[in-house]
Amino acid sequence: MPPTPENEAQRLANLRKYAILDSLPEDEFDDLTAIAAQICGTPVSLITLVDEDRQWFKSALGAPEGMTGSPRDIALCAYNILEPETTMVVPDARLDPRFANNELVIKDPNVVFYAGVPLISREGYALGSLCVIDHEPRQLADSQLRALEQLARQVIKLFELRHALAEAEQNSRDREQAYRILRDFSHVIAHDLKAPLRNIRQAGELLEEDYLKLLPEDGAELLRMIQERAVDASMMIDGVLRYSQVTRSLQDAHEEVVVQHCIDQALRQLGKPAECKVEYVGEVKQLYTSSIALLQTVQNLIGNAVKFNDKEDCRIVIDCVHEPGQWYTFTVEDNGPGIPPQNLNLIFRLFHSAGAGKTQSHGVGLSIVKRLIEAIGGSITVASTVGEGTKFTFKIPDRK
Repeated sequence: MPPTPENEAQRLANLRKYAILDSLPEDEFDDLTAIAAQICGTPVSLITLVDEDRQWFKSALGAPEGMTGSPRDIALCAYNILEPETTMVVPDARLDPRFANNELVIKDPNVVFYAGVPLISREGYALGSLCVIDHEPRQLADSQLRALEQLARQVIKLFELRHALAEAEQNSRDREQAYRILRDFSHVIAHDLKAPLRNIRQAGELLEEDYLKLLPEDGAELLRMIQERAVDASMMIDGVLRYSQVTRSLQDAHEEVVVQHCIDQALRQLGKPAECKVEYVGEVKQLYTSSIALLQTVQNLIGNAVKFNDKEDCRIVIDCVHEPGQWYTFTVEDNGPGIPPQNLNLIFRLFHSAGAGKTQSHGVGLSIVKRLIEAIGGSITVASTVGEGTKFTFKIPDRK
């Protein structure tokens, strides 16, 4: 019976991390065993994993039909993992004291020659072997042993790739679950919070209409405060709903977008603000991207510039520079009041507003813009000088 490695508990935990035991056959692993057998000229090639009390075959070329492994106490690979840095070669198992009476040697599948390379995980544990087997004594050339060791490293890379893919799929499922929870929470907000707020606003309007003249000055002020706070809360709830839903429709929204048309559409949706001159000066006519993300970003940035403008000659200049195969870099620059330096790192936070008090703002728009741009693989930054204006720069990847 083979000894147990000193780090057996950690080794088994590492093996289970890969979640590969008892998995279905995969062509990538079968290709490697086929190549190993061809290089070494053997009828049998195996990718094995040594579990607590068994040896299991992830891939088996030339093994007896239906054979998926063997008990650990008779597995030659159980000896192979004892010296992880050494390729184990057994020219004739019938002459080796460890295996002379082994049923795998004296009975079917008649293992006589064995050469196995330990499969060493990234953490340094021997999980099993890539081995080749023959039914008669033989030796391998140094070049064949080197090739077998190279293939063993490819097996480990497949293990790592498979594990990374499984983690990515799990993360995707977790994100989808989080989106569902957020969507359900949004419905709760919409139905369970907005309705009472509407009732408060309506009650305030009735009080104002019927009893305002009967209230003392401080009572009238309190009534106006109640109404204003109800409006504020309703706007914040709307912002949470928009923020939670903003990236849901981006997956299949990539298309050819004409930049000027996008800007024109944003201006139409903003009501064509006559008090501000909006000009596009970029040479880029169109690009392949998410039309939803670009429209919402441009609309939010123009809307903010108009909303907080404090100049009689309000100007907004939009530019775009193309770095082929890399980025489309947009800038949206205004000549407004600017943003204080202490607020520059805060403006993309949900519910933070850098407004100077000209109009109401609940700090949702820029949070949405940042989330949109990052959802399509881009980034956004801001630079500003108080009294002179603000310049937003956002990059969209060139994916065509």
